[in-house]
Order: sequence, then structure tokens, then C-alpha cells
Amino acid sequence: MVKFTKMEQISKRYKNPPIQEAVCEFRFDLEHNPEQIQIEKIFNKIKGRFPVAKKGNFHEVSVKIDIKENKKDLIDNAREFDRFFSVDERSLVQIDGNKLSIHRLKPYTSWQEFFSAIELVFNTYLGVTKIKSIQRIGLRYINAIEMGSSFEIEKYFNLRPNIVAELPQNISDFNAGVVFVMENGIDGVKAQLSNQWLSHNKQRVVLDLDYFLGKPDVVKIEEVLNWLKVAHQALENIFETVITEKTKSLFN
Repeated sequence: MVKFTKMEQISKRYKNPPIQEAVCEFRFDLEHNPEQIQIEKIFNKIKGRFPVAKKGNFHEVSVKIDIKENKKDLIDNAREFDRFFSVDERSLVQIDGNKLSIHRLKPYTSWQEFFSAIELVFNTYLGVTKIKSIQRIGLRYINAIEMGSSFEIEKYFNLRPNIVAELPQNISDFNAGVVFVMENGIDGVKAQLSNQWLSHNKQRVVLDLDYFLGKPDVVKIEEVLNWLKVAHQALENIFETVITEKTKSLFN
């Protein structure tokens, strides 16, 4: 059994949190992928919260090259998967083969509400399918902060590109990232800061934080919900440390 580190809590509530999307994703080793009758059972148990059923489509085209025969073959990989939405379509569940994900789009209300949706969906999935082991868990928060055409990045973010004085100091685009080792190497956190231009005088700074299970088969089924609580607290701590007080003032 994995022992999780108890982390100091430094959470805050903001009037206008920058979260654009929160995602909890599972990848399982299953005896077999869910059949349609199993997916219908899952839907019937969660439709009080996710009553709108829609099919999603995955489409990918790859090229296979045979040098000896001097020919190319186009391989069209297309499939459908199941999606279940809340009435306002701001929350959704996606089931695709051995993958299960729960999403919350802006406006994000609270961790308690998001966690309760994860708990409902995970326990329902667990009761219908036969999970051999857990290959991956990911808890991801994508934050978007609108800024002007220029700003002093060091006054807003503690995670940023380090530009030495000998290099040009005016930058138009940036992408800084790091992967933190967590829980003695069992888990990791990918933290990435980048910008997207919305217009000539407005840009969006994206802070993407993804806490993930670094080793498959380590977390047992009965440990999943506790793992998620530890992951969420770690992400809150990192978020609060990455942004400065000047950035926090933008959310209130």
C-alpha cells in the first residue's frame, strides 16, 4: 500500500478563478474494454448528474511507407466514443476504450463539487467493469490569465524563462516548463507556462498544471480517491507559489 505525504494546505478562494478546464483522467488495464451494454449501465447510474449522451469521434490518418515496394499506404484510424454531459454541458464524462475522464469547464465552482463528480463516476465505472490495475491517473488544471501586450513577467510569475542580461530582453512569445518529482518518484507534476496572442494588444498566459501517476500498478483501487486528494493539494500549493500577489489581485 502506498503511503501519501500529508501536505501543508495553502488554498485560497478567488472571485474570478482563472481555471479554464479541470480534468481527471484514468487509464486502466482491463479484462476487456467496456461493451455498449456496460456503458449504458454506467450512463443509467450517473444520468442524474450527466443526462445528455453524445457520441464523440476520433479521426487520425497515418502513412505507412514500404521502401522495398516503393509504395505508401494511408491508414485511416477512426472510432466513436461515449460522452455524457451535464445539462449546461460545462461538466462531462468521456469513456474511450480503457480511458475514463471527467471534465469541468469554466466556470469552475469548487474542488468539493468536482471531486464528488469524480467519486460518483469512478465508483460507478468500478462497479460495472473489471479493472485489473491502474496504469495512469492524471489531475490537470489549465489556467488562463489575460494580460496586456507587454508586462514584466517576473512581477507576475515565479515560474518563467530566465533571460540573462547578455540576451535581448524583449520577447514576444515564451514557453517555460518543468517536471517536479513527487512522492519519492511515484508521481510527478508537469508545470508549463506559455502565452497565446488574442490580438495585437492582448495576450493570454496559460499555466498548465498536471499531476500524474509516474509508475503504473502502484496505486491500488482503494487508494485512488485519497491519491486524488493529495494530488489536488499539491497542485494548489504549486499554483499559489507559481503566481505572485500581483497576479492574485487579478482574480478578485
